[in-house]
Amino acid sequence: MSFLDWFQDEKRLGDHTVDDLRREEGRLSIRESQLLSRMEELERNLEEAFRRGFALGSPVRRRIIARKYERMRKELAGAERELVRLAKEALAVAAIRFRLENRSRGEASPLRRMGAKEAERLRALAADDAVDDEEFAERLAEILGPAGKEGDPLAGPGEEARAVLEIWRKMDEGRIESVDEGLRAARAGSAGEREGEEE
Repeated sequence: MSFLDWFQDEKRLGDHTVDDLRREEGRLSIRESQLLSRMEELERNLEEAFRRGFALGSPVRRRIIARKYERMRKELAGAERELVRLAKEALAVAAIRFRLENRSRGEASPLRRMGAKEAERLRALAADDAVDDEEFAERLAEILGPAGKEGDPLAGPGEEARAVLEIWRKMDEGRIESVDEGLRAARAGSAGEREGEEE
């Protein structure tokens, strides 16, 4: 059962606990890992199929390999969409869990405060391929309330994650030439962050 299926039964929605949300986070994490592994396997198989097709001279064999290549590309595209959906679900679960753990004594569960309209909107946003994870986070903040305390998943990636994303962008642009150089930059940033925390 998907996390988004919780929203179909509005009466039971507020009954879910922090432990339920943690279990759901674990389930989503496992599913993400499985999907990433499958995508890596597909990418390797695509490259291998392309090389094999190029090495073959037979038009019949090339057509068969080309069809397999096309099927794998479609599966990879589907897996990519599924990964985006899972990332959005994981963000929603983490944000709701964070709010549940940090609510004031006597305050209603964020799930209980969410009505059917907001629940349906959240389901639609998670399922919509056109909504990326950043836009989803913005819309989720509209539903649950803005990012607040430190550690709130809706506040976006942490400082170190942003630094790694920037390093990858520089690598894409050719400003950092090798993976080893990128790793050194990422490690240097992490070490600098730790030194700053100790001061």
